[in-house]
Amino acid sequence: MPVAHRETPSPDALNDAIRTLWARAGEQRRPLTADEQRIYQVLVAAWAEATQAGQGLAA
Repeated sequence: MPVAHRETPSPDALNDAIRTLWARAGEQRRPLTADEQRIYQVLVAAWAEATQAGQGLAA
């Protein structure tokens, strides 16, 4: 069975997801839950990777 190729989100899309995660918690005046913290860590790592990849293409 072939493996589906997923397009990597852009740094802007990842940044929006990070902001949305924090905004939701902020609206409820609470810290991130354990699940949200894990999601945040994955999003930040993906954002850093996408940002570095974008800089490599621009150079």
